[in-house]
Amino acid sequence: MHKYRLMINPYAIENWVNDMACQGWHLKKFTWIRFTFERGEPGSHIYRYDELERFGTDYEEDYLEFLQSSGIEQVNRSGNFVFFRKAVQEGPFELFTDKKTRIGNLSKKMTILLSLILLNLIIGITGLIGDFSNQTADWIGFTLNSLNLIVVVLFSLPLYKLMRVRNLLKKELDVFSD
Repeated sequence: MHKYRLMINPYAIENWVNDMACQGWHLKKFTWIRFTFERGEPGSHIYRYDELERFGTDYEEDYLEFLQSSGIEQVNRSGNFVFFRKAVQEGPFELFTDKKTRIGNLSKKMTILLSLILLNLIIGITGLIGDFSNQTADWIGFTLNSLNLIVVVLFSLPLYKLMRVRNLLKKELDVFSD
């Protein structure tokens, strides 16, 4: 079965993948938007998400080897996004990526989203001003420029959610570092 979700907030996606596993749909592979699930035993695995920054380095190979020796299976990898799983009967597991790294990864995603929002906002407003200054209406241009503004609205909500997650992590970092 294929499901489509835009992978903006990785922690929300991790919760969703675990909810799917509880229903008996286990992650087989994924991209940043398409997730492939296969039918299996409901609730038999726990899934965790991680981002690997160091492609092909000794650190990455050692990290993956350590996880494998701990009974953690790499499900699939798309770019630097990786999903791991472990059988529930082996007990709970967490991937302990430090908060500073998580905050940095979220900040990178927020920068990309903000860039897309600003680009679409500038193009949309500039185009609409040009459309209204003409005597004749260019409906195709008006529609495309309006779609740019709709993209701004649609990407603003995920940006806001990422900002909330990042700020929460920053508060936790401040609490535990004092």
